[in-house]
Amino acid sequence: MNNFETKLPLFPYQKEGASFIFDVGSGLLGHEMGLGKGLMALAVCERAEAGAVLIFCPSAIKWQWYEEIKKFMGDNQSIVVIEGNKIERTHLWRKAHQFYIVNYELLLRDFELMNLRVWDVIIADEATKISNARAKQSRMIKKLRATRRIALTGTPISNRANEVWNIIDWTNPGVLGNYWAFIQRYCVKNQWGGIFGYQNLEELKSRLRPYMIRRMKVDVLPELPEKITTNVPFELSPEEKNLYGKIKKEILFEIERNDISKMENPMTIQYTLVKMLRLRQLTDSMELLGHNKQSSKLEVLKELLVECIQQEKKVIVFTQFAEMADILARELAEYQPLVISGKIKEEYKDVVNRFNTDQNNRILIMTSAGQFGLNIQCASVIFHYDFEWSLGKMEQRDGRAHRYGQKDTVLVYNLIAKGTLDEYVQKVLYAKREIADRILMDDIKAMLHYGE
Repeated sequence: MNNFETKLPLFPYQKEGASFIFDVGSGLLGHEMGLGKGLMALAVCERAEAGAVLIFCPSAIKWQWYEEIKKFMGDNQSIVVIEGNKIERTHLWRKAHQFYIVNYELLLRDFELMNLRVWDVIIADEATKISNARAKQSRMIKKLRATRRIALTGTPISNRANEVWNIIDWTNPGVLGNYWAFIQRYCVKNQWGGIFGYQNLEELKSRLRPYMIRRMKVDVLPELPEKITTNVPFELSPEEKNLYGKIKKEILFEIERNDISKMENPMTIQYTLVKMLRLRQLTDSMELLGHNKQSSKLEVLKELLVECIQQEKKVIVFTQFAEMADILARELAEYQPLVISGKIKEEYKDVVNRFNTDQNNRILIMTSAGQFGLNIQCASVIFHYDFEWSLGKMEQRDGRAHRYGQKDTVLVYNLIAKGTLDEYVQKVLYAKREIADRILMDDIKAMLHYGE
């Protein structure tokens, strides 16, 4: 029985991981994707009574970290997400907070501001971002002063054993020797000096053991719920926000100028909801409205897919829009995605069969055309790129993979543009179960004013 004390709701294996990192002081949490590495790191911060915590993560998940800290550590925590121009960021850095959340790219721009203090804890999420020992970003993070350093990655060695050296050299400097001696011992080079293979890996695992803890889902499956849902909030770009505001004003203007007595007419409501589809399409991609190909949501999806593919997971991406399915297929072409939508002529069961059996096809993109009746238990990760109007339909989506015969815990990710209909539907209308059947004009007005 692990005696690690924390107020956070940790499973036994998470207490074990947090206790390991707390006791070693600095180290690497290498648990497989979906096992709650961030929560374990927060438990270490709580146990250490950390007053100043710096969290590095990909820009796509900065706001996810913000929401997780609020959720698990309470609304009274002082948290700041560092973003904006240089003047705005400087102001944010100089104010006293407990948690500072920042993307890795700012290491090169804001290093002097980061280095004004000695941090109680620095957390490097998706730590493969600092795995290249020769990259300037990797060298800069080592110069920051901290009492504790925690690296998080579900792929600590992945397919490149050489990548773990710099991560461990950041958490525990010098314990693996110098980089070149490490390469000679564990990597096999070709005649041109390029690394093409690895050796002595059992010895390497033994050397890593005092500084790294790793658990796979199969190790802890009895402790896990069958489905873990994670919200991934993110900010739209300034251009996307500007266009969103213009469209919203146009719709509100049309509502206000109509006779108020007609506003509860079902046809009027339906017409307004159709026009509001433009707002939902905008949060997916500006391309759906005939503008450029800019899509903050797509960039978030691409970031999150990397670890899924590295861990050889099968992934389903759901969207309401057939046109968005086409865009996703084009933008994710490197993964050879399959598509099920009303536009394809191939039998859906044939597409599913290919997805189930071909290891080259790791991503299946689906519209509502495929969210009923299909059995896709080979997938263990689901992305809701956008939302249906009813919880029942959302559950139908999840049910493609989360069903009898599924052997893995299913990870569900909701991609949510902050201050938009994405967030309103998920937080408020989502609770009504069947929104589309009983939505009123008051709901519509509340949606349109949300985020102001």
